[in-house]
Amino acid sequence: MLAPKFCQIAWVVKDIAAAERFFIETMGVKKFLRMENLSAKDTQGTCLGKPENWVCNLYIAYAGDTQVELIQPVSGDSMFNESLDKHGDAVQHIAYWLDDSEYDAAAKHLEAAGYPLIQDFKLPILRVGYFDTRTAIGVVTELVGSSKEGHEFRGNLKYGNF
Repeated sequence: MLAPKFCQIAWVVKDIAAAERFFIETMGVKKFLRMENLSAKDTQGTCLGKPENWVCNLYIAYAGDTQVELIQPVSGDSMFNESLDKHGDAVQHIAYWLDDSEYDAAAKHLEAAGYPLIQDFKLPILRVGYFDTRTAIGVVTELVGSSKEGHEFRGNLKYGNF
């Protein structure tokens, strides 16, 4: 059900500029879209059952057909801070990109399999849920439910049109 929708590997890092440099200079990634001081203060989501209130820097690029996401927590409490505190710089989650119409069924599938939702939020073009698959695979699993505009954004990102 989800395997064909795999799209991303995400690292949580202390120094996002150094991580970006590594992926560009060593691994040959062309360029990252940089989104700095992203805030979850105005979303309707929750983190560990509490309203979200965190800020992070997020850089995202493509390596072939796979997204490389770098996340640097700036402030507040989130699963990203928790991961960084516990594991240091490390892969924190993998992601699957779905049509928005597929999101609910995929989320129910993960929860029915015993992997609870630990954080979610909505953006104008996406909805995102993180599921606790750490006991099974060592990392969190993210589902991204995308609108038509979200799919266009992803295409532009893949081809460096930003």
